[in-house]
Amino acid sequence: MKKSIFSLQIYFFISLFSYSQSTFTITTLGTTPTIDSAITYATDIWGGHLLSNIPIKLNVIYTNLTGAGPLGITFPNGRKDFTSAPQASTWYASCLANAISNTELNIGEVDMDIYMNSANNYYFGLDANPGNNQYDFVSVLLHEIAHGLGMISSSSVNSNEGSFGLIDSTSFAPLYPTFPFPSLDELPTALDRLIINGSMQVITDTNIFANISLALKNQFESNDLFFNGFHSTLANNGNLVKVYAPSTFESGSSINHIDESSFPVSSGNSMITPFISNGEANHQVGDILLGLLNDIGWNIYPLTDVSQNNNFQNLSIYPNPSNGKFNLDFNQELDDLKVNVYDITGKKVFSKNYNNTSNIGIDLFNRNKGVYIIEIISKDIEIRRLLCLE
Repeated sequence: MKKSIFSLQIYFFISLFSYSQSTFTITTLGTTPTIDSAITYATDIWGGHLLSNIPIKLNVIYTNLTGAGPLGITFPNGRKDFTSAPQASTWYASCLANAISNTELNIGEVDMDIYMNSANNYYFGLDANPGNNQYDFVSVLLHEIAHGLGMISSSSVNSNEGSFGLIDSTSFAPLYPTFPFPSLDELPTALDRLIINGSMQVITDTNIFANISLALKNQFESNDLFFNGFHSTLANNGNLVKVYAPSTFESGSSINHIDESSFPVSSGNSMITPFISNGEANHQVGDILLGLLNDIGWNIYPLTDVSQNNNFQNLSIYPNPSNGKFNLDFNQELDDLKVNVYDITGKKVFSKNYNNTSNIGIDLFNRNKGVYIIEIISKDIEIRRLLCLE
C-alpha cells in the first residue's frame, strides 16, 4: 500500500571553514530503546550532510494518531527577519536560522516536533529491509526531519482562495507544537520563494499573484510549478525540479514536496516525495534534496566537485582556497571561452569572455568569504567547479 507521509507542516553561505558538522539534541516521548536507536541512526545521517555550530533540537513523539492514517506529522519551529537573514519577510526553519546567524535564536524551544504514528506497522531496523507489509521507520523519519530543516511551505487553500502564511493552530487540533505557535503574517517560507511556474513567473510575487486569491489557488493546483534553485537544478542535470502540485490541493502535501511521478524510488531522489509504500526504504538523502536545502540557505557537507564534463581532465584551479585571486590553467588553448562565477545563492558575481587562452586569472578580492561556483563554457567543454574564498 502506497501511503502519503502527510507531514502537516506549519511554517516552517557563510564560510565553510568556520562551521562544523551538525549535531542533534534529541528528546522523545513514548519510544523504546529500539526506536531510540533508529532515531539516532537517522539523525546521524542528516548530521553527516549539514554544517552548523548550533545543535539541532529534535523532539519525537511516538503515539497513536487516530488510527493508521498519516505516518508522521511535523511541526517545524521558525524565525523571520533575524540578523543576516538572506531574505526579508520570509520564514526560515529555526535550525536553519540558527545555522545562518551562528546564534541560537530559539532558546528554550525545540526546532521541530515530529509525531510518528504508532498505529502503523513500522520496521525499526537500520538495514533498510522492511517487510512487504511494513513501513520503514528510518525512511519516514528522515523525510520528516527534512521538513523540519526547512522543506516547508506556508501555502494553504480555503474555499476559492490560495494563500501564503494564513495557517494557524486551529488547523491541527488536538495536536500542537511544544513551542509557541506563531502568527505567520501572510508570509511565505524560504522554500516558497524558490517556486516558479511554467511561464517562469515567481508565485510569491504579489504583483503577479495576489496573496489570498483565486489566482494563487490556481497556481497551487496547476501541476506546473518548479523549484528554481541553483543547486537543485544542477543536481537535476540542469533541469528545474518539479513541485508536487496536483489539481486538487492536498493540505500538508501540495507544494511541500517534489513531484512523485517525476522522482520515483529508482531516481535516488524520492526521500522528499509525498508518498511511501510498504516495503520501501530510502536511507540516501539524494542530491536534489541536498541541493534544495543548499538553495534555502544550508551549508552542505561534503561540498563535492560539480563538473558537468568529467572527460576534461586538464583544468587546474590554484590556489583553492584563495584570498581572492584564482588561476585557471587549461593546459591547452581554448577559443571563445566564457567564465561565470556564482555565489552560494546563485547570484552571478563575475562574468567575462576570453579568446585563444590557456591560462586566465579570476579576481574575487571584493567578495565575501565563502563558497562560490565557477562555470566555464566553450564549444568543447562545460565545467562547474567549487571555489573557496578565505
